[in-house]
Amino acid sequence: RLNRNGDLWHALNQVLEVIKSERADYLLVAGDIFDKKLPDAESLGLITEFFVKVSELKTKIVAVGGNHDSGLFLEAQTPWMEKFDIKLFTRPSRDRLLFADGEIAFVGIPFISERAITDLAEGEQRAKIRYSEALRKLLLYAGKLVEGFRWKILVGHLFFAGSKIGNTEREVTVTDAYAVPQSALSPTFDYVAMGHIHRYQRLEGAPTAAYYTGSLYQLDFGESGQEKFFNLVVLEGKVPRVERIKLSLLRRFEKLTLRKEQRVGELARFKKENTYYWITVEADTPQEFNLRKRKLEEIFGESLLRVYPQGYLKSEQKEPKRRGEVLDLKNPLGVLKSYYRSLGRKWDSEMEDFVRKLLEDL
Repeated sequence: RLNRNGDLWHALNQVLEVIKSERADYLLVAGDIFDKKLPDAESLGLITEFFVKVSELKTKIVAVGGNHDSGLFLEAQTPWMEKFDIKLFTRPSRDRLLFADGEIAFVGIPFISERAITDLAEGEQRAKIRYSEALRKLLLYAGKLVEGFRWKILVGHLFFAGSKIGNTEREVTVTDAYAVPQSALSPTFDYVAMGHIHRYQRLEGAPTAAYYTGSLYQLDFGESGQEKFFNLVVLEGKVPRVERIKLSLLRRFEKLTLRKEQRVGELARFKKENTYYWITVEADTPQEFNLRKRKLEEIFGESLLRVYPQGYLKSEQKEPKRRGEVLDLKNPLGVLKSYYRSLGRKWDSEMEDFVRKLLEDL
């Protein structure tokens, strides 16, 4: 319901001003250049204009593709980007990891899907271990590539174990996701610029200065309450000097809860300009929830994006009863047949041949 390109441009202009005032040599973009595989024309235009303005300041850009980016789409942008001193790493490749520029060397590692380097048929836990081992080898190889350079920088879109996500202090470990241990980072690198996690943080377990700078603005309600930053990195002495720069936000997202004992009007004091709300409403019945919801809509207007009930659903929602056969989820063809039978739809040999061919292609 919201066009977020205004938030994007508001953030990019702040980055541009710092690049201009500090006469930065490089801009590092650690993935998710766009927010979708095929960006809309407006956001494509904003990013293009920003990159061109940065290039006009004689600042070179080093960027990698993220999980929200399409490698093919980014490769289609490469011809014009090269003319503006933009070094873009679109897909992981052994012979396309290094960008050397005088006494400084950059290794660029775009997002690597677990599906590309693991076999899920061997089991999820084993696949996670294999993914971690493969990325560890890649990072070790990356460290060897930059030996001999005065300054060594890694720009990557990777998921490291121990990263803090969202508004909680909950850490994601290597057993929870396709993650890489922080110890896999080579101490050879002077600075590591990471993308993938939207919350600003330093990787405390890394053997070198490694940062997730996070998203440039609050992307959704999962980032409500978060402040946003980017890093100014000065290469001098034995270790880089890292300055965290806070971004002002054009619009904010906040979550509120309307307790049963509260009157709806009590939440009016939380209403602020340029802020959008998700309100959880405690209620005993659907009728009570709908009544309170309508009053909230009168108070917050278009600033109210989501209203969800809490309370009566808990008593109504029960464990669904199992009906019919137990499905073998490792047999997708069998599952599909069961689904068709449950709908009373006909299953024929032509359909089966088509699905088998599709599964073989996948």
